[in-house]
Amino acid sequence: MLKRMGLAVALMGAFIAPALAQTDCVAPVAPAAVNGASATKPQMLSAVADVKAFIAASDTYQVCLGNYLTAQKAAAVTNKTPFDANIEKDIAAKVTANQAMKEKVGGEINASLVAFKAAQPK
Repeated sequence: MLKRMGLAVALMGAFIAPALAQTDCVAPVAPAAVNGASATKPQMLSAVADVKAFIAASDTYQVCLGNYLTAQKAAAVTNKTPFDANIEKDIAAKVTANQAMKEKVGGEINASLVAFKAAQPK
């Protein structure tokens, strides 16, 4: 009875582990855009710091997704099972979406900085 229970738990773990491993990769939340024309210097400094933190977290997120993909491919080889190509498509979509968000946030902070500098007295 205990062997059966142990086997059942082990099999459940084998199926659940890949799903749980992917949830370890948490997409960072993009910071809100700042109106540079009306922002104060401390607000701009904070916004720049938030963007830098977001970009760094995004880089970490993308590495995590890449590591997950590599682990899934290795597990398929080790277990002599076919690799599910949908995993790779899902990872690629997440990386692409995150990269697009990084570019959007970078563009927003650059526009805010231009507006901030233009609004400053000469």
